[in-house]
Amino acid sequence: MSEETSGQSKTLVRGLSILNACSSSRSGLTLVEIADATDLAPSTVHRLLATLEAQAFLSVDHETGRWRIGVAGFRMGNAFVRSRDYVAQLRPLMIELSDRTGETVNLAILSGSKALFVAQIESANMMRMVAPLGSLSPLHASGAGKALLAALEQEERAELMDQLNFDAMTQKTLGSCAALSEEIDRIIAEGRSYDREEHVDGMQCVAAPVFGELGAPICALSVSGPSVRVTEPVLVGHGDAVSKTAQMATQLLGGVVPKHWSSDA
Repeated sequence: MSEETSGQSKTLVRGLSILNACSSSRSGLTLVEIADATDLAPSTVHRLLATLEAQAFLSVDHETGRWRIGVAGFRMGNAFVRSRDYVAQLRPLMIELSDRTGETVNLAILSGSKALFVAQIESANMMRMVAPLGSLSPLHASGAGKALLAALEQEERAELMDQLNFDAMTQKTLGSCAALSEEIDRIIAEGRSYDREEHVDGMQCVAAPVFGELGAPICALSVSGPSVRVTEPVLVGHGDAVSKTAQMATQLLGGVVPKHWSSDA
């Protein structure tokens, strides 16, 4: 790699790191905050911000000095969702599921060794579970993550499980590959996965996968809420609802259930 090419790559990486930092903040970031978040010199940040603003990837509030994602950045992010037509197709089912359970419904996809939340119907309750769109959850400690993992064919699942760190999110998080494997057997048999305060203390979740035409998981639908309201009997009832909705979603998308998945799921 030539010095010129190397320099161009470095500039690109720096620009992308700035975009990533700004996209993670709801209220936007000041130049100093961006410099701190990216470990870049303020002078470098200032130069790159000017370029990103000129290309409409970022915009600045001149009164507060805070930088946010601009029109071009929004379009690129929106293109990610548009490229997955099933998000729009499944939204009515998500609304119906949220109305039926009274809780927040999320749609997550597999992203590397994480579950990525790309769509959501929020609960109308004041106390509710809300995962910011674009946020990532560990596969071993989330309802959606475990559902996506269990839905994979055995060989692909094993390769992915080898990459997991089994970080303890709460005292109830599964802490080993053996424990997760045992859990996956139950998930496959029941056609749904439970997160009983394994990701966040005080929050319960149940999820089920949606399959595509080749029998691979396209996404997972989940229902989440606070444990004070979502007690164990309620959670199991929500499990029935999310499992049926996932079946309907699979049919709607022309998907097929893989052989290893529960025939009753």
